[in-house]
Formats: sequence, structure tokens, C-alpha cells
Amino acid sequence: MAGKAVSEAVPLQKPMATIAVAACCDTKYHEIAFVTDIVRKSGNAPLTVDISTGPHVPMQADITREEVLAAGGYTWEQVHAMGKSDAISAMTESITAMMSRLCAEGRIQGALGMGGLQNSVVCSAAFRCLPIGFPKLICSTIACGAREFETVVGDKDIMVTPSIVDFAGVNPINEVVLENAVAAIIGMTSYGGRRIDTRGQKYTATTLMGITNDTVMRASDILSARGVHMISFHSTGIGGKVMEDMIREGVISAVMDLSLHEMTAEYLGDYGYSRGARNRLAAAAEMGIPTLVVPGGIDFACLRPGELMADQEERGYVWHNKDLTHTKLWEHEILDITRTIAERLNRSTGKTEVILPMGGLRTLSGPGEPFHKPETIRKMRDIFQQELKEEIIFKTSPLSFCDPGFADLCADEMYALLQE
Repeated sequence: MAGKAVSEAVPLQKPMATIAVAACCDTKYHEIAFVTDIVRKSGNAPLTVDISTGPHVPMQADITREEVLAAGGYTWEQVHAMGKSDAISAMTESITAMMSRLCAEGRIQGALGMGGLQNSVVCSAAFRCLPIGFPKLICSTIACGAREFETVVGDKDIMVTPSIVDFAGVNPINEVVLENAVAAIIGMTSYGGRRIDTRGQKYTATTLMGITNDTVMRASDILSARGVHMISFHSTGIGGKVMEDMIREGVISAVMDLSLHEMTAEYLGDYGYSRGARNRLAAAAEMGIPTLVVPGGIDFACLRPGELMADQEERGYVWHNKDLTHTKLWEHEILDITRTIAERLNRSTGKTEVILPMGGLRTLSGPGEPFHKPETIRKMRDIFQQELKEEIIFKTSPLSFCDPGFADLCADEMYALLQE
């Protein structure tokens, strides 16, 4: 309108992001060129990082493989003389150091990897060094079929997209897949990328799984209502590992560890569906944080059909779903795990309490049900009484783990630990 000043808000333009594109320049040069072109057209900057170990490199990366290897303390001449396996190991170590450095120096705001098995494993190792919240994505040939996610994502928030076809030149299929992958990483760098920030609040971790879920959630809800900030971890392998890491990083300042099922996989030699969380309970003991422990779920192994034990029928089991069994542990195995719990908790320098539900350690543990083992639990009580150091509070409850009253008890005891 003439003669009248009009004030309009001008949206702030987000600074251009630099996205690391990690791939083998000796075999994936067509795809690298395609991806980097899309990144540039979006107004962002690609930073190509060569992770190749082959003899000839048709394209020059922004960060050459020689520079990558130097970050790990190697020269190309050394790696070129190695066998394939050792060369890949050296590159994995080196790209991990390089990505960590690029992130720490603020030179990249996102990371995109792509390729087959070798590229995916190398990129995954490197991306796991990046903080949770840092945008990271791998477009992989192995992100489909009967593969396990552990190979690609490990214990970090790595986004994964299947490549559908192999990486052997650009074609109408991988064009659209790679375009979407680039769009996803640009979206994350533009609208995400926030790191973990507890904003000065103290957080209490808890562990749960299907057979302990209702009790843990009830206890957590009670604590939340009392002003306690809670973070839950799924205790089937990766959850416990991540929790232990976050305790050491200072993100977690107390723990209500009610689901120790991952210790069964560790006891069996890192075997079964819940494998991967080794040395559970150690971080809280090391850091001396308030800890409440219940040995929920240590009486069975979670096994897939191809993992069933030779004495499966003698042990007894139930099907959790069509792909997983809950296979009973023998009494001596449960008691061995109980002794390990006591031994690890005895290392603690902080306030620690153990509660044993005498009525059962999980669902289906009532009279007449498959996991009803009152005599075993009485022997667990004796072990805790005899082997826990006197500074650790030990209590028993006549209730089952799944009784709502037991959840209330756990909430009350955890809250009391936090007030001391």
C-alpha cells in the first residue's frame, strides 16, 4: 500500500551444511558423482571421503585415502602390501579416526555412506563414533533380507536404506533410491542434527522388555509423576549396552535396572537374540550412581529356531512369537548369573539396593505356569544374603514381579535412593 510502510518477517536462512560422502572411489565413482551433484544442487556442500583399498582410483576425493589412512597411523604403501582383510581393518580404523576428527572440528554436519558389505561395514564403524543426534545414513546392499541390523547400525542412530540393486553404475532404480537417500540426509541436516542435551536435568534410566514391561512402566510413571526424569532402554542386547555407555558419558545419573535378561546371553557365551550387552551393571558401579536392581528375566534365554539348544525339550520353553522362544535356564545357570550380579554390584561405590520378588521374575511365573520356580528364587535369596557386601541394601518381597504392588514398591525404593 502506497505511503505505508509494511514490515514483513524475513525467515532466517539456515547455513549451508557440509555432508561427508564416504565410499570407495575405486568402485563407486559413478554413484559418488551422482550423489555429490544432488548435494551441490540443494545448496549444500559435499565432502567426498575415499575409503577404497583397491589398487586404482579413477576419481580424486576431497579427502584421499592416503589422508584417511594417515589419520589412523598408516601409509598407503603399508596398506597396499597387506592382505584384503588386514587392509580393510586398517581402513576401518583410519576412517573412524577421520570421521571423529571432522565432526569434532565442525567440518561436517552430516554423513552419508553407500555400498555393499565392505563399504557398509567400514562406514558403519566410522559412523558409530559420531554422536547420537548427528545426521548419518547408509545406503546399503545388505540392509535387507535375512541380515541383522547390528552389522549396519550397531549401537548408534544410523539411518539405513536398502539400495535395492547393487552399486555398479547409475541406473533408473538406484537413481531414485540415492535421490531419496540424499534428500533424507539433507532433511536431517536442515531440520535435525540436535545433540543430546539434558538441559541440566538429572535422568534416571530403567530397563524393560515384553515380559517386564507393565511393571517397569507403572514404576516409571509413578516416578515421573513425582518429578523424576526417566529414560527407558529395551533390554534385549543393544538397549543395555547403550544405557551402560550413557551412564559412563554422564547422561544418566541414576538407574532403576529391573530387567537383567541380557546377562543370560552373556552367560551363554554371547549367545541368543539378546546378545551384545556384555558386563551389565558395571557402569553404574564404576560411576557410583544410585542404583536399584531387580533380577527380572534372568531365568530364560531368548532363542530363534536356528539357535535352539541340544537339550531344548528337557529344558522346556514357550513360544514368545513365531520367531522367538523363551527357553528355560537350568537352576544352576540362574544361580551362576545371580552370583555374577552380586559380584558386579559389590564393586559399586554408590547407593545400591537389590529387591528380589519371591513370587516370580517375569510373566508366566505363577503357580502352574512355565516359569514358576519358587525353590530357585529361595536359593537366589540365599546367595544375595551371603554374597552382597553389607553396604548394599537387600530386600525381598512376597509379590511376583508382575504384581502392581511390586511396581509400587520399586518406585518407592528408587525414589528414596534419589532423596538420600
